[in-house]
Amino acid sequence: MQIKMIPASRPVDWYKQGWMLFAKDMTTWVLMALVMGIGGFVLNFLPILGQIAILVLLPALIGGLLYSAQQASEGKPLKLEYLWKVLLDKDKRNQFLGLGGILFGLAAMVGIISVVFVGDSLLRGATAGVGGIGIGGVLFLLIVGFASFVLFYYTTALMLFRELSLFDALTLCASTAVTQVVPLFVLFLMYSVLSLVAVIPLGLGMLVLIPVTAGAVFVGYKEIF
Repeated sequence: MQIKMIPASRPVDWYKQGWMLFAKDMTTWVLMALVMGIGGFVLNFLPILGQIAILVLLPALIGGLLYSAQQASEGKPLKLEYLWKVLLDKDKRNQFLGLGGILFGLAAMVGIISVVFVGDSLLRGATAGVGGIGIGGVLFLLIVGFASFVLFYYTTALMLFRELSLFDALTLCASTAVTQVVPLFVLFLMYSVLSLVAVIPLGLGMLVLIPVTAGAVFVGYKEIF
């Protein structure tokens, strides 16, 4: 598979195109994001099990958003049920749930390591900032966040559109991320900044950011792969 080298500035255009895909049917896109938000809100009331369920289900739901982005890019009408298309596909469902399981495992591991880092005097010391997290801790969380973002979104895209196995998709995604680290990191930073803005009005901005990001990831996927 030929991997293209993408300029660092391309993510800006990916987001612009993601917005254009969103603009084709804002109502359905917002409904999808709303269903995800309500589902996550309800599951959060279930101690531990709810959080596990959210992480396990997320790749399949993101797969539904990416499929919707593909349909929108082809000028086809969107349907709310596209959101759970992957969950209803018996041939794909287990692979995506497996990715969700890996996501949960990584989240748990990062949580444990983060606690250790926050308490580590080498990371705190004179550089300790807000909440006692030093520069080292911030860099650690930034790197982990970037890696999770890339592996989560693009492994999902590879399994969905290339029909790769979970292992093959993870391997290809990781190897590609190394060659495309700059534009992918810019994409991650843009998402991070936009997320901070989106959560200000009671999190309502996420109803737009989630589908627009799915569109941006889809456009980026087509360029990279």
